[in-house]
Amino acid sequence: MLNRRALSLTFAFVIFPTLAAAAAPAPSSSHPLRAKLQPCRVSDGETGAAALCGTYQVWEKRAAKSGRKIGLKIVVLPAQTPHPKPDPIFFLAGGPGQAATTIAAGMAGDPEPRNRDFVYVDQRGTGEPNRLGCELGGHEDDLQSYLGEMFPVAAVEQCRDELAKAADLTLYTTDISMDDLDEVRAWLGYGKINLFGGSYGTRAAQVYLRRHPQSVRALVLAGVVPMDETLPISHAAGGQRSLDLLLGWCEKDAACHAKFPDTRKELAAVLDRLAHDPVTVKVRNPRSGKEAEVRLSRELVADGIRWLLYNPGNSARLPLLIHEAAAGDFAPLGQAAVSSRLGVISDLAQGLFFSVTCSEDVALIDPAQVASRTAGSFLADYRVRQQMAACAVWPHARIEPSHQEAIHSDVPVLLISGERDPVTPPAFAERAARYLTHAVQVVVPYGAHGGDDPCIEQIERSFIAKGSAEGLDTSCVSRIKLTPFALEKPKGERAQGN
Repeated sequence: MLNRRALSLTFAFVIFPTLAAAAAPAPSSSHPLRAKLQPCRVSDGETGAAALCGTYQVWEKRAAKSGRKIGLKIVVLPAQTPHPKPDPIFFLAGGPGQAATTIAAGMAGDPEPRNRDFVYVDQRGTGEPNRLGCELGGHEDDLQSYLGEMFPVAAVEQCRDELAKAADLTLYTTDISMDDLDEVRAWLGYGKINLFGGSYGTRAAQVYLRRHPQSVRALVLAGVVPMDETLPISHAAGGQRSLDLLLGWCEKDAACHAKFPDTRKELAAVLDRLAHDPVTVKVRNPRSGKEAEVRLSRELVADGIRWLLYNPGNSARLPLLIHEAAAGDFAPLGQAAVSSRLGVISDLAQGLFFSVTCSEDVALIDPAQVASRTAGSFLADYRVRQQMAACAVWPHARIEPSHQEAIHSDVPVLLISGERDPVTPPAFAERAARYLTHAVQVVVPYGAHGGDDPCIEQIERSFIAKGSAEGLDTSCVSRIKLTPFALEKPKGERAQGN
């Protein structure tokens, strides 16, 4: 019922499932939302489904209720059972900057009929027609232009100036967005709702719960960000913890250890070489499909490794990619790093990303802590310094003093954490759950920040059906296995580094 691959999530990027197209029936003409939304069809290119779509207008200046209005796109996948449950599931996407409606089609191929509506509402600034998007200085005909600084300050300034011609960039906070969402909920005619948040969406769900507790039946939080965590200062340590666990599992796996006995030393050598002399390789442009020659820096590759750790399948390739690079073939590792960088650029509305994180996270980071919080990690201070520099030129919103306070609630909450999650480790969920009196945390063995398992889907399904964490059967997690490590290069690949 709850396909989490489509909610994956920066502090990540979208990963759509590859399910066979479902022959979903058209929404019933008697569905109460037919008076407000129009029949439509959503598709990710492989899976399609009949849905109801529309746009709801909210005031950009909610408090004043004057000036400019902005449109929030809505997609509803209607229930498919004769007597649907009255409480829908609202899906809150990651990023921040991912449009919720882009994940609707990824949920459509679930073979089990929906017994309640699935609702997707784009957070203000994430989707058309008022998306706060910008490319940050890249050029389509120059792949290398995307691979330098992650957040080039001059490009961030240009993005700010362009977006500010129409939008007040201080009015795109999580608090305001969740007030938008509750207004949409009421307009659609729903009473209590269930919330399913992934990554940043877990923080958005917590904010919604704090501001509109009377509207919430239950929450599922996957990849939990506690309110008091100031991302991205923890990215370096989180990535290092995840990598250490992964390589430790490789060392305990007879086949992986026999094939890659010195991965830690090889990684150190690879990063040291790149720090002294960037490597030129040929890679395929993920957008155009054309081959291009690019220079790989230490920072780009380190950031690419962190992104690979988000997903169990990608992580399983890391020892092989590192080994190949140590032997002189940087192309496979470079391809992974390039694809990750462009994936983030394409899938997130960068302006919204800055408006949220600069005010709610980066402004609260103590610069004096950066060195100690990032020391000893393969990523070092690259990501946090990049984001701090970008935020220095971005407009900051006024944030309530209580923003970082933990949420207190008796609403049932299911918290899902991957054991090896590189960005939201299990300890984050433990902090978030401190004052949630009806919460249960499930730690997915070998789990990362994205990916599915039938066991976890069944737990989520049972939790939503009951609307309670009491007596929830989570025993199947003990049977989850490690994704096998990739031991050989796919046939046809050749060394391209020089």
